[in-house]
Amino acid sequence: MRKSKTILIIDDDPDMRAYLRKLLEGMGHEVHEAQDSHTAEKKLAEVFPHLILLDINLENENGFHFISQVRMIDPHRRIKIIMISSMSSKKAIELSQKIGTHGYLIKPINNNILMTTMKKIMPELDFPEAKNLDISFNKLTARCSGQVIKISEIELVLRSKIKFTEKMKLLIQSQFLKKIDIDRAQFIIHQMSKDVQPGIYDTYVSVVGLKEKDLKGIRSLKTKKA
Repeated sequence: MRKSKTILIIDDDPDMRAYLRKLLEGMGHEVHEAQDSHTAEKKLAEVFPHLILLDINLENENGFHFISQVRMIDPHRRIKIIMISSMSSKKAIELSQKIGTHGYLIKPINNNILMTTMKKIMPELDFPEAKNLDISFNKLTARCSGQVIKISEIELVLRSKIKFTEKMKLLIQSQFLKKIDIDRAQFIIHQMSKDVQPGIYDTYVSVVGLKEKDLKGIRSLKTKKA
């Protein structure tokens, strides 16, 4: 089964965003929306999309300008960008190609055109894997977002897009954990993550080093879900 991709639609037309979202989610992808570059910047702080569908003519700004911001976040150009526009001029298409986008869709975009475009670009959307790293990389760190979906006095379940395959310590920054005073505990993964759905995993994380006063925060919860 082909894994779903994370896609960010940036367009100031809510009807266009809704239309594209429906088609892309129908293909099994995770879709996020932004109506302008400011909102898109906030989205990029939360998710790292495989693909951005970017409108050339955003309200009061040019979509091409936003590409430089994407390149600052992703200098290795792992995020692919497809421009979408009602302009069919040769000049606009050539400029899009010149700055290194990966496609140009002319509005109105119909179902068949989008499906053909997605099928063509899918092989390019896989992020590279780091394997057999040299020992000098043993202090590398990575940051990802996730959700604590269950907690007990000895472990919590972290749902995220990361599949952990070996024992390791985690640094978890969470307002929820901070609220119940266990944000300074040690969090250790002892087993491989479990698949929940394509691209989503549950990881059972041991909670170590809690004191009696910390345990009271967990016991006080009316529900075990967070």
